[in-house]
Amino acid sequence: METYFSKGNLATSRARITAASRSLPPQLSSGRSKSPKYLLKVDTMEMMRHPEETTSMRRQTVASYFRYSLMDLLSKMVVGQPHFVRCIRPNDDRQALRFCKERVMVQLRYTGILETVNIRRQGYSHRIQFEEFVNRYYYLAFRAHQIPETGKENVAAILERAKLQGTVLGKTKVFLKYYHVEQLNLLLREVIARVVVMQAYVKGWLGARRYQKIKDKRNRGAIIIQSAWRGYAARQNLKQIKKEREEAAIRIQS
Repeated sequence: METYFSKGNLATSRARITAASRSLPPQLSSGRSKSPKYLLKVDTMEMMRHPEETTSMRRQTVASYFRYSLMDLLSKMVVGQPHFVRCIRPNDDRQALRFCKERVMVQLRYTGILETVNIRRQGYSHRIQFEEFVNRYYYLAFRAHQIPETGKENVAAILERAKLQGTVLGKTKVFLKYYHVEQLNLLLREVIARVVVMQAYVKGWLGARRYQKIKDKRNRGAIIIQSAWRGYAARQNLKQIKKEREEAAIRIQS
């Protein structure tokens, strides 16, 4: 079982590549006026070649040789965009489900993870614009149908309603620690859960009311159909009785 930390991209600016290109050999320095992309296409074998193998290059020191090798490595890393992964071993015996606390603490101390955690605790890892903060968390202090202004006062009202301590308000951003965002998301989730429950009750009531209306309408329609049918049956019965009486009168007369 292994744990991985510190995963990130390597970013190299154009200015660094341009500055580093000034220390290239003479046959490579002619391309300094070109774009930095040209520096990435430099022949790596030419940069790694020993100074004694060429006649146009002057005799170089170990530092310059190391600088050229470092430039070659940097160009390859910029093109490849690598990711760095730190592996923490839970034990030295490579056994599963075994965690050695002392060994892990030593690795964390020497890899700088503990210092990174302390810096993260003391600093403000989340810096959010006022507009984005209000649009995301205004449910905590305002009603759903309200559209508050994205100002510093509304941000302070939201923070006060959330009862967060240790936050700092700047000119355009609110500075939050790593646990503040988690607390805000939990509060927002609770509010949204209550809203969902209320919506469920309201939708259930509206559905029951709609069903009752449809049921009453169907009952009225059934009553109308029954009354029409009974009237039709009564008229037909009356006609039959009149016909029989007429036939009986004719027989009596005859």
